[in-house]
Amino acid sequence: MILTIVFICLLVLGIVVLLWVILRKLPQLKIIDPSTSKEAKTKGVKNDILRKRFERVSSEKLASVKTRVGGPFKFIQDGIRKTAARLMAIERSYVDKQKVGARRKPNTQELRRMIEEARALLDGGSYDDAEKKLVEVLSMDPKNADAYEYIGRLYILTKNIENAKEAFKYLQKLTPQNASVLASLGEIANIENDTDGAFTYFSRAKNISPNNPKYLDFFIEAAIKKGDVMEANLALNHLKEVNPDNQKISVFEERIEEVRAKKHQTK
Repeated sequence: MILTIVFICLLVLGIVVLLWVILRKLPQLKIIDPSTSKEAKTKGVKNDILRKRFERVSSEKLASVKTRVGGPFKFIQDGIRKTAARLMAIERSYVDKQKVGARRKPNTQELRRMIEEARALLDGGSYDDAEKKLVEVLSMDPKNADAYEYIGRLYILTKNIENAKEAFKYLQKLTPQNASVLASLGEIANIENDTDGAFTYFSRAKNISPNNPKYLDFFIEAAIKKGDVMEANLALNHLKEVNPDNQKISVFEERIEEVRAKKHQTK
C-alpha cells in the first residue's frame, strides 16, 4: 500500500516536470522570420496568444486527470499518458503550422475563406474552433487585421479581457484610424469601469466615423456616465439627424436631464 502511494506521488511529480519542460519551450516558437524590429514585435504578440492558449488547454487537461485520481491505478496511468501525448501534439501542431507559414506566401482568397469560416464559428458560439481557425490564419499571416479583430471579439465574448485588450491594442498599431478597433477598446474600458478611457476611445471612433449611429450611441452613453451634459447633447442632436428613428433617443434625453438636474442640486 505504501509503495502504491509513493508510486502515485512520483507519477504526479512526473506530470509537473513534463508541463514545466513543455512550457519552457514555448517562447522558442517562431511564427515569422524576425528580420526587422516590427516583425519581432509582431512575433511577440502572436507568440503570447499561442502561449496563453496552450497554457489554458494544458491546465484543462491536467485538471481532467486530477479529477480521476480516485479511480483504478491503471486508469491513472492511461490518463497521464493521454495528457502528455495531447500536450506534445498541441506543440507539434503549432510548430508545423509555423513551418507551413514560413514555406509559402499566404493566398489572399484562402485567408479570406478561413476568416469567414472562423466568423461563422464565432457567430454560432463555437468559440474554441473559431479560435483555432484564427490562430491558424495568424500563423500564416501574422499581420492579418481581420483575424486580430475577430479573435479580439472572441476574447470579449468569452470574458478573456486581458487577451482581448492585447489583441486590440496591437491592432490599433496596425490600423490607427480604424473606428471599429477604437470602439472595441472603448467596450473593454467599460467592462473595466474605466469611464474616462471609454469616453476617449468612443470619442475618437465617433470623430473618425461621425455619422455611424453605433458610435454615436456608444459616445452618448459614455458622456452621460462621465457627466458631460454638453457633449452628450451635441452627440444626441447629431444622432437625431442621422438616425431619427433610433429608439434610444428618448431614453438618452431623459438620462441627460437627470444628470443635468443632479448637477444643479449639487451647486
